[in-house]
Amino acid sequence: MSYASHAHAGRATAGHSLAAAFNDMKNKMARRRAYRQTVSALSDLNDHELADLGLSRSTIPSHAWQAVYGTRHQR
Repeated sequence: MSYASHAHAGRATAGHSLAAAFNDMKNKMARRRAYRQTVSALSDLNDHELADLGLSRSTIPSHAWQAVYGTRHQR
C-alpha cells in the first residue's frame, strides 16, 4: 500500500509572500525615515553641541546610519 502526501512544508503561499514583501518594504521605509530624521536632528545642532556629543558635522551621516542600522556606514 502506498500513500501520497501533498504537504507544502516550508513553502509560502502567494498571499503570505506578498504580505512578507509588503512588511519588508514597510520596515525599510521606516528605517530610512528614522535615518533621515536622525540626520536632520543632528544637523540642527550647532558645532558646540555636536562637540559636546563627541561628533563633528562630517560624521553625522555615519553616526546616524550606525544608530539606525547598527552597522558602520559603507560608501
